[in-house]
Amino acid sequence: MQEKRIQFVSDHLVDQIVQGHKTASCEWLDQLGDEDDYNHALIVGEYYTVYKLDKTPACKIRILCLALCMWNDIPERLWRGETNTSAEEFRDDHLEYFDNPTDEFEFVAYYFKLLNQIK
Repeated sequence: MQEKRIQFVSDHLVDQIVQGHKTASCEWLDQLGDEDDYNHALIVGEYYTVYKLDKTPACKIRILCLALCMWNDIPERLWRGETNTSAEEFRDDHLEYFDNPTDEFEFVAYYFKLLNQIK
């Protein structure tokens, strides 16, 4: 069985996961499949090794849930899991990432649990 892997757009986000602060993230709908050797499709219940940008392993997580979201209705669980203080702050943080979405823009939130840190 192949190890499932995932990376985030910055090592700062990985550090938030390792510290136990970040428990959620989000993806474009069309980016849910395997992207490359370090970004596998998200599957609820699966375990993933989180890699830093230099491809060193940082921790293991388990995907707990996937949820379809709309830009004009950000769930509290998502913005808190992204370490934001409000839905407005979440939108500000993700405006560029999602390329200035409209209110009807849909994306996928995923929630995870930190299992352990890899040293």
